[in-house]
Amino acid sequence: MLTVIAMAAAFVVPATPALAADAVTQTVELLNAYRAKHGVGPLSLDSEVTHTAQEWADHLHETDSFEHRPNNPYGENLYWVGSRTRAIDAVATKALENWYGESRGYDYAKEMTQSNIDYGVLHFTAMVWKSSTRVGVGLKQGTNGTYVVVDFADRGNTLNHFLANVPPPVSAARLSR
Repeated sequence: MLTVIAMAAAFVVPATPALAADAVTQTVELLNAYRAKHGVGPLSLDSEVTHTAQEWADHLHETDSFEHRPNNPYGENLYWVGSRTRAIDAVATKALENWYGESRGYDYAKEMTQSNIDYGVLHFTAMVWKSSTRVGVGLKQGTNGTYVVVDFADRGNTLNHFLANVPPPVSAARLSR
């Protein structure tokens, strides 16, 4: 009977391709899937940018705080949830979903300037910013919750450059032609 069970297990084929083995890689893959919806190239996981993001996630956890890193050379998205029992990859996925959800309020036809900054969409625009090419992800889970820090290089969200760097979803762009 043991042989039959081992044989049956050998024939089990996953229904979908294997996901990344770790939460950081999974986060980058999902982030790049969101970017692809806008026809924007993928970000590469960068060790230096990741070190900065992880260092800040650790700091936020240690200090039980939630604020952007002062003088950060990178663009930065932050997310925190009080739960420490949810899987860290599930929390990172939820962070990306929430940030991307800001796209519902974004006006792709309007340039963002000093006089009309919409702070309610800046996590989304950072995610799909065309001229950003590298990313770093910091994840920390502990007694005071779970922190997600995503740093982008080159920094996006530059005023007067939104039209050139935040394209509409590819399907919407094709429909408007």
